[in-house]
Amino acid sequence: MSYVGPAPISVAISDVTTSTGMRPIADAKALSTLFADMHTKSKATSLTAALADQDGPIWTETQGLEDSEKLHYWASVGKSFTAIIIMQLVENERLSLEDKLSNWIENVPNGDLITIRMLLDHTSGLYSTNEDPEAVKNQQHPMSLQDNINILNKHGPLFCPGQYWRYSNTGYLFLGEVAEQIYGQPLQQIIKDQIFTKIGLNDSHTLSIQDDVSNVAKPQPSSDQKPDIRTPGPAGPIAATSSDMVRFWRAFLNGELVKPATRDQMLTRLYPMFDKKTYYGLGIMAMEVPGPDGKPTIRIGHAGGMPGIKAFVMIDPVSRQYVSVALTGDGPASAVAYNMLRKWQESSVP
Repeated sequence: MSYVGPAPISVAISDVTTSTGMRPIADAKALSTLFADMHTKSKATSLTAALADQDGPIWTETQGLEDSEKLHYWASVGKSFTAIIIMQLVENERLSLEDKLSNWIENVPNGDLITIRMLLDHTSGLYSTNEDPEAVKNQQHPMSLQDNINILNKHGPLFCPGQYWRYSNTGYLFLGEVAEQIYGQPLQQIIKDQIFTKIGLNDSHTLSIQDDVSNVAKPQPSSDQKPDIRTPGPAGPIAATSSDMVRFWRAFLNGELVKPATRDQMLTRLYPMFDKKTYYGLGIMAMEVPGPDGKPTIRIGHAGGMPGIKAFVMIDPVSRQYVSVALTGDGPASAVAYNMLRKWQESSVP
C-alpha cells in the first residue's frame, strides 16, 4: 500500500565544504574539559568520543576502559554498515531496491510484497523479533533465522508493506542474510573486505556469535539484564574506536564507499520515527536539533543502544563536521554528542 503516515523529509548533503579546522591547543583543552564533564554527568563507566571535519585531524579521547578493552560496541549505529553493503550491491546491479524478500528467504509474512527498500527504511511491517517477551525470556542460545521467521509468523504483519513506519531489527537481520547469499560469505568477511580494508579501518571489528569480545567494553546496565553484544547480528554488528567510526562516516559522505548519487538516494526520503524530530532513510537517521543560532537545524547519523550501552553519531551535513560517541552505562550518548559538536563548532575558526 501507499505510505499514509506523517510526511517524510529529504536531507541534502553539501559537496562544497570549507574546512573550518581546529585550533589545536585551545580546542583540545576545551574539548577535554567538556569531555571530562560529560563523563561525570552521564555517569558512564567508560566513554569515548571523536570529532573531525571532512579532511582535518581527528580529535579523540577515551576514559574508563579496563586494561583488556580497546573497542566500544556501537549497537544499531552498525545498521549503517549493513546498509552500505546493500547499497554497494545495488550500485553493482547485483541487487535492486525493489527486489522482493521472498527471492531469498521463504515463509516470511508478506515476503512476496516486502522489498529491499522497505527493509532498509523500516516500512516493511515486520515485527521486531527481539521485542517478543517469551522469546527473550526463554532464549538459551542465539536465535536462528528459522527462529525469527517462526516468531514473525506468530505475530503476523503489523501493517501492509509500505503503509507505515516502524523500527524492525529483524528487517536488518534479513538484509544481512541477503548479502551473505549474494556474496557466498559471512557478513563479517563482507564488511571487512568492502568497508574496513577499503578505507583503512584498523580498529574496527564485525561481531559474530562465536567471537571473543573481551577487548570490547562490557555493557553496564542499571538493571539485572545481561545483554550479549554478539546477538543483534546485522542489526548492530560493529565494535570500533570512536575515531574509526568518524572515518567510516567521512568516507561515506566523501563517496569512497558508495557514489555520491547513491549516498543522496539514502537521504531522499526519511520517515518520521518515534517523535517528530527524528527521521529514518535507507540506513541513516536525521534529527532536528537547535543550531548555533538557536534555530532548528538538521543533523544526520545514527543512534544505537542496548541495556548498558549507548552510542550516537551526529554530522552537520553542510559543514561536514562529525562527532561519534559511545559509552557503557545507560547515560545519554546523544546529549554528549550534541554538546561536544556544539562546543567544537563554537570554538572553530570561521
